[in-house]
Amino acid sequence: MNEFDVVVLGQGLAGTTLAWRLRERGQRVLVIDRDAKGGSSKIAAGLMTPITGRRLVKTWRWEIFWPAACEFYRRAEAELKTEFFYPRRMVRLLADESEKEYLDRRIASEFSGLVQQPQPLVNPDWFEEGLGGFEMLAGGRLNVAAFLQASRDRFAEDGMLLTAEIDVKQDVVVAADGVQLPRFGMSAGRAVFCQGIDAVQNPWFAHVRFKPAKGEILTVRIKGLPEERIIHRGVWLMPLGDGFFRVGATYEWDELNDIPTTVGREEICSRLRDFLRLPFEVIAHDAAVRPIVLHQYPVVGMHPHFPQFGFFNGLGSKGSLQAPWLANHLAESLCSGQPIDPEVGMRHYDAHLQHTAERGSS
Repeated sequence: MNEFDVVVLGQGLAGTTLAWRLRERGQRVLVIDRDAKGGSSKIAAGLMTPITGRRLVKTWRWEIFWPAACEFYRRAEAELKTEFFYPRRMVRLLADESEKEYLDRRIASEFSGLVQQPQPLVNPDWFEEGLGGFEMLAGGRLNVAAFLQASRDRFAEDGMLLTAEIDVKQDVVVAADGVQLPRFGMSAGRAVFCQGIDAVQNPWFAHVRFKPAKGEILTVRIKGLPEERIIHRGVWLMPLGDGFFRVGATYEWDELNDIPTTVGREEICSRLRDFLRLPFEVIAHDAAVRPIVLHQYPVVGMHPHFPQFGFFNGLGSKGSLQAPWLANHLAESLCSGQPIDPEVGMRHYDAHLQHTAERGSS
């Protein structure tokens, strides 16, 4: 039977960054993934934004997550000899008077060193500036699909990847000294589930409550727009190069599937027309379900009843920013026993633990 230190189940952002962090520590790692073409990670915009939301709040733990993300992705680019990390300044155009009030209240204190207000903020031939706004001095985007594919190729080259569909109930068996995957002739000390939205069906972590949201994004072509910054007002407009941009995103809490809709397309197009003065052509339309947990913050850590099992999920729409630091934190815990930060640990779901052991052992 092939033996590993850790089996990582899932190769989205969570699973991929965790595999890299464990590999850095000399762990024998196996990543198991079904190679699905969809999934929220594979179509994610990969935005990393210091100020977000209608209330213009500073992104949670920005000072910790952003440096960790920069260091991790730059090192990964060098090792993989592939470009996928693009630091970019961002422009936030104010949508209404309430946003202007929030900005006036916070710009001198909470946003000090993060923003500036150049004049003009945007080219008036391209964009409707309206009530004004601000430029964020740090931030950027990750080409998530390119990062995941380059990592997958390296994992395959190094014997770290198994492409397979896993039935969590049947294929993952608790053993005295870890876990076994008898169908594949493999065993490991730990198994960490990084399944994204598929985790809602995981019986071992049924106590983690999800509040998933479907998101739709468009790829558009805009002739005559050389803007290199990411522009946001209601939706974000992200340059890809050669006149192509991605635009999004919607939030839908009821129809949870990966099917693009006419309603979603029209919502994005309408919001884009609110501030873009140039015509555009829709080239592609994608949809996926974000794995948002009820607590809203990501969840990492080990199962309190079955310490062989770990969990890394709930990255939502901020996975590109959060995953490198959180993966490092979990990897350190797995390797040295370092306690998990309680703000992202499993304790928020302790009240729902009663049925987990029963389901897992049945």
